[in-house]
Amino acid sequence: MTNPSAPGATGSPLVSFLAICPDDARVQELLSSLTTQRDWELVLVAPIDPVAAHPAIVRAEAQASAPASRLIEDGVAAASGRYVCVLPDVGVPVDLAVPTLVDWLALAPDAAVVYTDESAVRPDGGIEVVSKQGPAPERLRCQFYYGDLLLFRRDTIAELGGLSHDVDGVELYDLALRCVQAGAITLHVPRVLFHAPSTRAIGAFAETQLDQVRTVLERHLAATGGGSVEAVAADGVHTTVRPLHGEPLVSIVIPTQARLSDPLRPGGEPHSYLLHALRGLVEHTTYQNFEVVLVVDTNPEPAVIDEATRLLGERLVIVDFELPFNFAAKANRGVLSAVGEYVLMLNDDVEVITPDWIESLLRLAQLPGAGMAGCMLYYEDDTIQHGGHHYWMGSPTHIGLQVPRGAAGSQHAFQVEREVGGVTAACSLFPRSVYLEVGGMTTLLPGAFNDVDFCLKVAELGYQAYWTPRAELYHFESKTRDARVRAYELETLGRRWRHRLHQPQYWPFPE
Repeated sequence: MTNPSAPGATGSPLVSFLAICPDDARVQELLSSLTTQRDWELVLVAPIDPVAAHPAIVRAEAQASAPASRLIEDGVAAASGRYVCVLPDVGVPVDLAVPTLVDWLALAPDAAVVYTDESAVRPDGGIEVVSKQGPAPERLRCQFYYGDLLLFRRDTIAELGGLSHDVDGVELYDLALRCVQAGAITLHVPRVLFHAPSTRAIGAFAETQLDQVRTVLERHLAATGGGSVEAVAADGVHTTVRPLHGEPLVSIVIPTQARLSDPLRPGGEPHSYLLHALRGLVEHTTYQNFEVVLVVDTNPEPAVIDEATRLLGERLVIVDFELPFNFAAKANRGVLSAVGEYVLMLNDDVEVITPDWIESLLRLAQLPGAGMAGCMLYYEDDTIQHGGHHYWMGSPTHIGLQVPRGAAGSQHAFQVEREVGGVTAACSLFPRSVYLEVGGMTTLLPGAFNDVDFCLKVAELGYQAYWTPRAELYHFESKTRDARVRAYELETLGRRWRHRLHQPQYWPFPE
């Protein structure tokens, strides 16, 4: 009888699943999930042959006392598949997992690393689906988020010199990061192709493996531009910090009316959100090489301008804006009047929380190919306003809207630095050169979505947007302007960007 999973049986790439020291029950469980599928083999890496027999089983002799990296290499050496996948001790590929992988690989034949979505049984008996972000090298340095069904191309492993043998138990994370360093193509298959009997933290490691995790991350940072490892954690969320290069001048551009608002409390004094923001900037910000460019409407309150001048002194640049309201036009004028290498676009109704917020944004904006960096913004009620942009089914929104402050988010997404589709202009930092290269913000969108349009123009030229939880501010949303969204603004955005207003690679489902 012909084995449908044998190499060349269908002309498709063979997937070699490696089971490390499995018992008979585990082998039978894996065979039950794979037997009806095609294009696979099961490599049993064990000192004693399990009793199971199947034409797609390959046996690799190994010493039970050998480190995990040696056992895996023994399995890779015995495998004949184009791709190898080291299976965890629990969980199985679902029905049609391998044919689905093969179909996707036909679309990306040069992929060297492949990972998928997965599911698991929750404590209440329900099913949790883990939908993952697309390839994100900066997120990977903070979290091994690829999950359990992770394939490596065999010849890529050989080209990289095999596995590292001094980081036992963490060798696959090390291999994934080395693939990133080598520029290997990574493919995310957004289909649930693996099922586990219970939920666990994505990318979790045992406490005894954390020293190895630190070693792996330190090597990776050293090989990819530098940085430091502040903390590693068993839950898989690691605090790694990219370096800050120099102390470039940052031009903080704030479009504003510079007016007094209604008092916060009945009977109180008139309040200026702008001055509140500037005091926080001066008193609570550790980064000092900045200027503030206020783009001011006609007839500002003299008291507001006087106090802003007192607070900032020579750091203050005031630019008059005498045209009808157009946030995009004001932003453009502010950037043209700025002289900093980097521009920080900032709303006038924010409050600084983390003192090193500018440093955190700069570290990402200085990465090679970076277009912009954004932060975590909270509403007054301590719910999230912004965890990055999400463009979903033709409509832009903010990731994390109204999720309570402190929430980890889907797969700890609110705790790790990561790639995003875009960030809000309420607080975004970018190289001034990038802003000029894309032509700034379009004045066709005077109120809403001008920042979305800008982000999409930046992405269209190949620049990457990043988001960090290490820069936190309050945003008193639209306290100083009309926040209504006009129908023509959404229509204009759709006409310009319909082809890019669906980006599940950055956030796979609405929050």
